[in-house]
Amino acid sequence: TTTLILSVIFSVLTIRYNKQIEKTLLNNARTLYRMVVAVRSWASEYEGVLVRKKATTEINPFLAHPILLSQNGDTLVLKNPALITRELSELSKDFLGDAYFHMSSKKYINPANKPDDFELNALNFLEKDSLQKEFYQFENMNNRLYFRYFAPLYTKKSCLSCHASQGYHEGDLRGGISIVLSAEDYQKARAANLRFMIISSLVTILILSTILYFGLHKSILHPIEQLTAAAERIETQDYQFSLPQIGKSSLEIRKLFNTFERMRQSIQAYLTNLKLSEKKYRSLIENSLEAIAIVDQNGAIVETNNRFQQLFGQENKSFKGKKIKELINPDSIHFLADNKNHHTKHYEAEICLNPEQVIPVEIFELSNIKITHDQTINFYYLRDLRLRKKLETYSLQMEKMLVLGELSAGIAHELRNPLFALSNNLDYLNSKFKDQKDFEEIYPELLESVNKIHKIISAILDYAAPHPPEFKTIDLIQIIDQCLILVRKKFEKARIKIVQEFVGNCFRVKADPHQM
Repeated sequence: TTTLILSVIFSVLTIRYNKQIEKTLLNNARTLYRMVVAVRSWASEYEGVLVRKKATTEINPFLAHPILLSQNGDTLVLKNPALITRELSELSKDFLGDAYFHMSSKKYINPANKPDDFELNALNFLEKDSLQKEFYQFENMNNRLYFRYFAPLYTKKSCLSCHASQGYHEGDLRGGISIVLSAEDYQKARAANLRFMIISSLVTILILSTILYFGLHKSILHPIEQLTAAAERIETQDYQFSLPQIGKSSLEIRKLFNTFERMRQSIQAYLTNLKLSEKKYRSLIENSLEAIAIVDQNGAIVETNNRFQQLFGQENKSFKGKKIKELINPDSIHFLADNKNHHTKHYEAEICLNPEQVIPVEIFELSNIKITHDQTINFYYLRDLRLRKKLETYSLQMEKMLVLGELSAGIAHELRNPLFALSNNLDYLNSKFKDQKDFEEIYPELLESVNKIHKIISAILDYAAPHPPEFKTIDLIQIIDQCLILVRKKFEKARIKIVQEFVGNCFRVKADPHQM
């Protein structure tokens, strides 16, 4: 753009310079024309000039009375304005060199005044348009360039004395004066100016281009290169840098730098918060007591936590790419809620580690979570129900034991009265038949059996009956014996032998006997 503007400027200057030179030639020709017209007017005013005849004096053969004799015998020759002008024209070639003038007319008397092609064209041009007062052009003659100028001569009253016979009237175009000026110097000056302008324009363009290059490089290109380098670092996700301070640059460049720096700081702060959130998110997932699986929209596992791998007993194996539905037995799914929200499901199911090992799980499924405009993910939360199932089984057993305990307490309470009667009757029989041999043989066994039954019933009633908290000195050996009364038979059936060994005398402690 700069080169184009400078080229236009220098072209305009060159054209203007050429116009000025051409105008100088035109002004010179006009000046010479006015001088010739002034001399011609002076001669016409006196209807010619008489000069003393010499050997070289030319006599105008076209005048009626060209020669006069003075009283003192001198011969005088009449020089009319046309002859004076022609002789001045011939002298101009000797004195002015390449500048001369010539008179011409269509109705010429003297053949020397016959117009050439240029002069004839000029006369025709002036005849067609009476408002035009001059005609000029450049012309090559004898391999040289000339500036030719032609201006009209109009018939005046003083001219009619000689030219009335040719049919002229006052004011008619009678002919004109043709000025010839050498244009060689003009051509050389124009060529020199053209060379000067070309060299000047090239030098100016070179200097301005150099100044603009270094100026633009310092104020625009270098800052833009710095911004480009910074953008490339951001492209590689490197935000740990600051833009350098720029020197003398335009306000727009400084604004661009400040805006870019704010953008970098914004992105850096956002990514820092994002990484922190991701770290918290991963920490929550990894430390979760539940197995978590992230699944894409096609049902393939994208990521799992350690608890998920522990649930399947494959801590060192990756589940990435596997279908989540292949790990869950579809026939075991039992929904726990109405699932009116299609994006949330809550159900129990079984996962199959192998054909022989099945794990009950509780599953919370969150689906169609948008990540991008056309990408969604699903979250699966799996809770291991094995412990809960065991606790439910134990709870059921405890309920049964509670019912059985209450029932046993009722039975024991109902058996106590008959047992007292049986014990009293046994004492009565002992007092009556103690001397009989057969009775003496069976009485100890009967008494031992009754006492055992009594101990068992007492232990059951004591175990089932509510007791307020009581803190007192107890005998641990006695407490152990009371506990063994209820379970000894069970152990004996399982062929388990209970051996009691007590060492020392530190078995009396303070405690609540019913909480032991």
